[in-house]
Formats: sequence, C-alpha cells, structure tokens
Amino acid sequence: MKIIALERGLEALKLILEEEGYHTVFADEMDTWVSAYIYHDNNALGKQSLHSSFNSSFMSNKVEANTGVLLIQAGDKTPEQIIYMIENRVYSPLFDY
Repeated sequence: MKIIALERGLEALKLILEEEGYHTVFADEMDTWVSAYIYHDNNALGKQSLHSSFNSSFMSNKVEANTGVLLIQAGDKTPEQIIYMIENRVYSPLFDY
C-alpha cells in the first residue's frame, strides 16, 4: 500500500486520496517510509521539520529507501492530476522557470 505524506493545509486533498484508497499522513506525523510527499508551500522542502520527518522515516525502512520519494507540488494541480502522478511516479519540477 502506498503511504502518502501531505503538508498541512492540504486537508481536502488528503480526504480525496483516502477515498481513493491511499493511506495518508501529515508530514509532521510521518513515522514510516512514504511513497510520495505532496506539498503546497514552495519553501516546504527546506523546512527543518520536513528534514527531520524524512530522516526518521528513512531510518525506519532501509529496503524501501532505495525507491525514493516522489515529490509533488500541489499548487495548480487537480486531484486527478496528482493521483496520476502518484500512480505513474511522474515527478514535479523542483523549480519554476
């Protein structure tokens, strides 16, 4: 089962993903490896709390750590687009040009 972490503020998306059968957690509550991290705030990737959460989850499951975490910037994407990205492991650009 894919576990998806979301940034706080994406509660509506969290509910939609749960309705689609995904197990979701807020990033500040991560205690296991996650398949994807969905964020809205462009500065979220640099926040210390995110790094701490990722470090804790990386250490909890070495086998899955080799697969990487899909980063999705929710910004202007629809829930359908986000689900497509999760299912197909399509990466969001880290920088807007």
